[in-house]
Amino acid sequence: MNKKILFGLLALSLMTVLFSACRVIDANTIPKNVSAHMGAATFIQTKVEVPKGQKLDIIDDVAASHIIKNGTWKGSKADSTKEAGAPDVNLTFAGGDKQSVGPFNTAGTFELYCTIHGGMNLTVVVK
Repeated sequence: MNKKILFGLLALSLMTVLFSACRVIDANTIPKNVSAHMGAATFIQTKVEVPKGQKLDIIDDVAASHIIKNGTWKGSKADSTKEAGAPDVNLTFAGGDKQSVGPFNTAGTFELYCTIHGGMNLTVVVK
C-alpha cells in the first residue's frame, strides 16, 4: 500500500515539473536587436534606429577584421569623442562574427567608427 502511495506522489511530482517546464512562448513577443552589417571596409547601412533600452547587433559579413569604437571619421582624421549617454564601445571583429553593443538607455544620436578603415562610420539613432 505504501509503495502505491509513494509511486502516485512521485508520478504527480513528475507531472507537475513537466507541466511547469513546458510553456509556450510566442516568438513575435521576444525583442529582437536591430542589426548593422559590415562589409570589407564599410558599414552596409550607415545609419540605424534602435529603440531606447535595446542593444545593437553588429555583424561582420565578410572575412575582414574591424575594431569598432565610439567616435567618427571626420575626413581623414578619427575623432574618438564619445557622446554623453552612449554605451562604451570597443569591439574587435576577426571576420564572420557578431557582437552586441548596449543597451542604449539614452535617446539621441551616437557615432561609431572602425579604427582600421578610414571613413567607416555608423550613426545610431536611439528613440
